[in-house]
Amino acid sequence: MSSLIQSALSDFETKNKRLVGRLTNLLDTICASDALHGLFLNTLSMMEHIGSRKIMVTQGRTDMDQPTLKHLADETRHAFFMKRHAETATKRTLAYGSGDVLAHAAARMYFQRLELAMRQSLSGPSAAVYLYMSMIVEFRATWGYGIFQAALKRAGRNLPLKSLLAEEEQHLEDMARRLDRVGALSRDYIDAFTSQETRGFERLLSALEQDSRVAAADSAPREALLSYGTA
Repeated sequence: MSSLIQSALSDFETKNKRLVGRLTNLLDTICASDALHGLFLNTLSMMEHIGSRKIMVTQGRTDMDQPTLKHLADETRHAFFMKRHAETATKRTLAYGSGDVLAHAAARMYFQRLELAMRQSLSGPSAAVYLYMSMIVEFRATWGYGIFQAALKRAGRNLPLKSLLAEEEQHLEDMARRLDRVGALSRDYIDAFTSQETRGFERLLSALEQDSRVAAADSAPREALLSYGTA
């Protein structure tokens, strides 16, 4: 990983240190419940799916190169991976509507707000929006999936995220190289966009905490949660 990305990732982790406890508490509540675990995985699946659609939309009027096509395939596969495990946990077919997704509106708006901020700031090549969007979301994925993996282990759940994490880290480095090639890589932009993304993620985190299904489980005895919502 390049020194610029390592430094930016380190700063990102420092900025987000205050959110680690909140996310850990949320994920411990979610991982203790079969029902919530499934809904959360389906939420992640929806977000990976939205990410893949963003790639298709931004590249729809140009010839899609091989790296972008691989990125699209990876994001689609991640969405499938999360959906498959979500439906295994809930033992039913799940849709991407509010009944099967946690903090549905906030999860969808997370991408929209971030993309809008980038389009308002970037005046360079149009590809830069896609590349920066992908890079900044990979910062969050690398950070968040690591915390999620620890919560899964505490809950005794077998969900292998190691290869997915490795791919997210590779995407992060790939986006940096491609931004550099089009002359758009800037530490100032990275800092500005990660700050914007952190504000958006905090809104999403609050919405997840306040989702009525999560709030109800959070107030229930931890040992009772494995059967929550499955009766």
